[in-house]
Amino acid sequence: MLHAAAMFVGLAVLWIAATQRASSPQDWVVVFGAAFVCVMVAMRFGGATGAFARSPRLLALSAARAGAVARGAIATLRAALSADVKLNPALVRLRTRAAEADDRAAFANMISATPGMVVVDHDADGLLVHVVDESRIDAAELGRLEANVVEGGR
Repeated sequence: MLHAAAMFVGLAVLWIAATQRASSPQDWVVVFGAAFVCVMVAMRFGGATGAFARSPRLLALSAARAGAVARGAIATLRAALSADVKLNPALVRLRTRAAEADDRAAFANMISATPGMVVVDHDADGLLVHVVDESRIDAAELGRLEANVVEGGR
């Protein structure tokens, strides 16, 4: 996905440098349209993965989770400031249903964005997650999140 995004931006910059035209909205439409067509051709012939096409869905999922992440960050900050913190740190093994590496990486990113959880290792079977409080892990919520990441890309 990063390669496709870099290719898209690079082609747009190259087009602007070569034509020296970027003053009107029509010029920008042509620039981004040509770069997009080139990336789609590259995807068709194996130059970019399908993760590039799934990136808008993952961006929308990240935006939808922003409120929950902000509430978790505020709760973590409140607990730290109250100095009445009872932690139960642990390393938790999560098995994933994701068959593709891109889906596992997206799921790991969503977990690491959650306050109090960070992915420290991964393999084909699952993820190793360090959690600050083991008793606050909601397996059902993690399952729904994984389903949104995996099924959203199909």
